[in-house]
Amino acid sequence: MIAIKFYFVTAIVIGALTLTGCQQVHHLAVEGGDLTVTPVTYTYTISLKNKKRFQAKEELFAYLRENKKRLLIYGAEISWKGKNAKKLAQDASTWLVESGTPSELVNLRSSDSEALSMISLSTTIYQVQTRTCNERVIGQYQSGDDGCYSDNLRWQAMLHPDRKLAGQNRITVLPQNGQ
Repeated sequence: MIAIKFYFVTAIVIGALTLTGCQQVHHLAVEGGDLTVTPVTYTYTISLKNKKRFQAKEELFAYLRENKKRLLIYGAEISWKGKNAKKLAQDASTWLVESGTPSELVNLRSSDSEALSMISLSTTIYQVQTRTCNERVIGQYQSGDDGCYSDNLRWQAMLHPDRKLAGQNRITVLPQNGQ
């Protein structure tokens, strides 16, 4: 009877050691990446001061055609000053919407600029800067840096990373002294 208990306890101990023998002592949870999302605004301005309306329109629409892919995704804020520039701004807005840019991404507004007659297109693109991943060492599993490369690539490939962060409070404020 004692021998059976001894063999049973020995089998349990050996089984437990076998199951945990390959497991590392220090477990670190996989951490999310540290990243910075930076807005970068590109602005293209045409002054109608020395140009005729036709020349300005040709230049504006050449810019729109050249940057069509980005404008379809990110949209544009179009500002103007002057009567001729207002007509060009409306034409550019119509062209963008007809080309497939969502209407909520195309904004028209009058400019407060000192220029006599001008039109300006601004596009804001959010760029992601991710942290540097540690070099992987073969055999060191669950080192806390697992998934760093794939997480970084996922953030860098997003079209609108700002939408994943906007409106989400990541900080929890705890009441002080039982308040």
